[in-house]
This record gives sequence, structure tokens and C-alpha cells, in this order.
Amino acid sequence: GMARSAFDVALAYAKERQAFGGSIFNQQAVGFRLAECATQLEAARQLIWHAASLRDAGRPCLKEAAMAKLFASEMAEKVCSAAIQTLGGYGYVNDFPLERIYRDVRVCQIYEGTSDIQKLLIQRALA
Repeated sequence: GMARSAFDVALAYAKERQAFGGSIFNQQAVGFRLAECATQLEAARQLIWHAASLRDAGRPCLKEAAMAKLFASEMAEKVCSAAIQTLGGYGYVNDFPLERIYRDVRVCQIYEGTSDIQKLLIQRALA
């Protein structure tokens, strides 16, 4: 949700924003940053779907659910930060939704179990 929204804003901006004779999307640093974000989003999606499929099948999924939450919540903050970097100063103004998304995404690492709690659950499952 939030990470995908931040990514979509950054991608649209990068394709539209012109600098140095072309869109900033075509600058390697920006393109690579967005490629990394897209990869992280897909990895989180796969972890979530895997945990959900185990749950749907009635199989134990505590470790997988904790891994999915840990990865997705930390990834969301990284993607939001990368999106803000892509927009530069515009990432911090109210004209774009990124400043609100970035503030809101931080709570994802806290509610329903902090990242450290998720790591503890994973550690116990590995024992």
C-alpha cells in the first residue's frame, strides 16, 4: 500500500521531470534506485503471498508471517526514502503525498509487533 504509492509517485515524477536534456528516469542513478525499489516491492509481495498461502492451507505460518511483516515494513521505509530522494525538495512539501506517506510508514514497524519482536519470533522458529 504505502510503499507502492510512494514508488508510483516517484516513478511518475522521474518519467515526467526533465533535466540535462531528458527525463531523470533515464539517468542511471535514478533508474537504478527505482529498479531496486521495484525489486523490493515484489520481494515483499512474494513473502506476503507465501505466508498467506500457508495460512489458507491450514499450515503453520508464524515464522513466514513474521518474516513478511519484518521485510515489508522495513522495505516500506526504504522505498519511501528513495522516493523522496527521487523527488528532491518536492518530496518534503505538501503538494506531493510523500511527506505524509513517509511519516505514516514509520508506524508500520511498530504496530502489530515491532521489527525486533518479529526478529524474536523468527529466531525462536529457527531454534
